[in-house]
Amino acid sequence: MLKFLARPEYLPDGFTANAIRYPIAALFWLPWLLMGLRSGQARALWLVALVPTAFNTVGQTLWAFAPYHLDAGLMAFLYQFCSVWSILAAFAVFPDERRLARDRLFWIGTAAAVAGFVLLSLPSLLAGTGGSTLGILIIFLGGVCMGFYGVSVRYVLRDKHPLVLFSLVATYTSAGVLLAAPLGQPSALLRLSPAIMALVIASSLIGIAFAHGLFYIAVQRLGVAVSYLVLMSTPLLSYTCSWLWLGERLTALQWVGSVILLAGSATAVHAHNRLRTAAPPPTIAATAPAEANPPEPG
Repeated sequence: MLKFLARPEYLPDGFTANAIRYPIAALFWLPWLLMGLRSGQARALWLVALVPTAFNTVGQTLWAFAPYHLDAGLMAFLYQFCSVWSILAAFAVFPDERRLARDRLFWIGTAAAVAGFVLLSLPSLLAGTGGSTLGILIIFLGGVCMGFYGVSVRYVLRDKHPLVLFSLVATYTSAGVLLAAPLGQPSALLRLSPAIMALVIASSLIGIAFAHGLFYIAVQRLGVAVSYLVLMSTPLLSYTCSWLWLGERLTALQWVGSVILLAGSATAVHAHNRLRTAAPPPTIAATAPAEANPPEPG
């Protein structure tokens, strides 16, 4: 959807795209921010939420520019390699996730998920027009930022309500992208037709509000490594929607890749759940080095 909107007559640049899409997502989660203010949870997150906000703002900006330099298939394929950075960082920061690094079943699931993802994406990559070197650099750096974004989310989240944290991060990110909007062509938004504006709203809710909100919940319950592995199955949802609404068909290779991808993701989740039930969960203080705990505002 974002690739379709990335046109001079619709959203002419990444700054303009972010200036409309992220504030819409932030408004959707505003009730959770108000809930956090009433309960006092938001007060404990005001400062520390700036850490995931920084990674998210840079990563979201790069992601918004990628469709102008890459075709959709290559963009989605390269972006999923943010999982590599997130898994490595999660193993380095969180002792409970480091236990997964010693679990054979987790690596079997990881290998299967990666292999299935490649098989699922291969036809689109071969049929696409590719992209520029600048586009590949943009999506690579964006993937690095979003990989560390997930780690910072779990580090800050701990036992807080995940949607309260995201509502705060979304608000901060919206402020950042609105400040950067003059670097683009925000006046183009005034020329959007009602139908295109409806698509912009839909892309904001589906691609940002729902996706990030559910991601925060998953990170709290499954950890960073497993959450990013499961995210590799998102292209399958895109292909399924194309099959249902546009009549596009998956090739036999893509069906095989889909089955392998889902089986690998399920195996990784099972490995996580097995390790979690085999030992008592770590205390909050044990999920990060004590000396690195961010101070809470008074």
